[in-house]
Amino acid sequence: MDSFMIEAVVVGLACAALVASTMVLSRRMLTQDVGVQDQSNVTMVFHGDVLIDADDRVWPLLSEPRGAPTWDDIRLALRPMVPELPDQLCTFERGTRSSELMLAMSQNDETTRIVLQRPPATDDDWLATMQTNAFGAWMKSAVAHAPDLIWCLNKESDFVWGNNSFTQQAATHGGPSAFAEKIRQEVIELEDQRVKRVKLTSPDGRPSKDRWLEVTVKQTDTGLIYFASGIDAVIQAESAQQTFVQTLSKTFANLTTGLAIFDRDRRLVLFNPALVDLSRVPIEFLSARPAMFEFFDKLRDYQIMPEPKSYDDWRERMAKLVAAASDDRFRETWTLSSGQTFDVTGQPYPDGAIAFLFNDISAEVSLTRGLRTELDVLQSVIDTMEDAVAVFDSQGILTVCNTAYGSLWNVDPEACIPETTIVEATQSWKSAFHPSPVWPELRDFVTRSTERVSWDSELRSKDGREAVCRIDPICHGATLIRFCHSSKQRDTQPEVDGLQIVSA
Repeated sequence: MDSFMIEAVVVGLACAALVASTMVLSRRMLTQDVGVQDQSNVTMVFHGDVLIDADDRVWPLLSEPRGAPTWDDIRLALRPMVPELPDQLCTFERGTRSSELMLAMSQNDETTRIVLQRPPATDDDWLATMQTNAFGAWMKSAVAHAPDLIWCLNKESDFVWGNNSFTQQAATHGGPSAFAEKIRQEVIELEDQRVKRVKLTSPDGRPSKDRWLEVTVKQTDTGLIYFASGIDAVIQAESAQQTFVQTLSKTFANLTTGLAIFDRDRRLVLFNPALVDLSRVPIEFLSARPAMFEFFDKLRDYQIMPEPKSYDDWRERMAKLVAAASDDRFRETWTLSSGQTFDVTGQPYPDGAIAFLFNDISAEVSLTRGLRTELDVLQSVIDTMEDAVAVFDSQGILTVCNTAYGSLWNVDPEACIPETTIVEATQSWKSAFHPSPVWPELRDFVTRSTERVSWDSELRSKDGREAVCRIDPICHGATLIRFCHSSKQRDTQPEVDGLQIVSA
């Protein structure tokens, strides 16, 4: 155990001696001359590609690298001043020169020393000066070639400097001084860092060549700096949008459907005159951009909505209405005490807006009700007839039949009407009678589109009684078919009941 500890101590001392010798060597390399004895030179020492020591003026040039600085970090920091530096330290050429700056290199095993020698006729802080000059040249070039307009005025509002974009624009507006003064007058009330749009009228008076600028002003200790960017595309887009909105507004104004559009905050942002006419809500109220609940409250006050049983039920219904409209599920028919009927639809939009459409369908409802009444009267009339009556349309579909027909053929009139065809009906009819050639002719007559006349055919049921099938063409290509007793049988046996169907 003791020998092991002695060996560990010896190894530790040897490592410490090696580190100390390396530090001494690097310091010695920093202080040794390479061609020129000048303490203002800047020296850097690398072990491989890693910077292990350097002049104090080098470290501020570096950003904060991860771990120890490498040749890549140094190369990036010095590139503005020495663009000729190689990508790899091993390819560094001795005596590299960049403008007036001389770089010397010496190597010792894996250690490399790079010396930046002081240019003639420079101050002691020449490295910082060169860095400032290099970055200043880049910044000046960037500002001069910026696509946006940049220019400066002194404290007396005199033009001092402008970049290339400003100079090109000023050439068509009386020169730099006149153009700068024109913009200054346009934005004279503009506060620091605020933005204002300025219109530049074309010198030849053609509106198509007018330009728009968005101007920003920055107050500095030496005067004012102006920044201006072209917004012609933005202005054109806004103009197109405004034209589109105006077109929509004119279209909405001519609609008979009431339209109410609410934004994502559920406030009324657009309505048309038809909504005012249908709802009788004052236009001043609608123009004030009411909230959605306020709008429907007002409709309820004007009895444009069905009256709820309670206010709580009303609020719950409104919440469901908004949710349904947001999912494109809202459609209701409002029957009002005044006799009016409204069809109300809610439609969502991708930006969160909701549109409600109000259609007055009172006339359609009244017409439908009148038609329904007429149909009921017609049905009652044919139900009083003793004959079995059926009406087929031009396509051969059963459309009307009476109670006697249902009793005769043992069918439900309401259920069989939309499902029975003339082919199916004749198949059922001929099973109750003795064979007759009338059935194919009847099927052909019902679907025939040429001129038709009334006709009839005598039939004999399988129980021996006689009957007459009467066929009459009626309007719109339909056909009326009646089954009745023959006239001879009516005279001799008036007391006989209707046909007795015998299964085939």
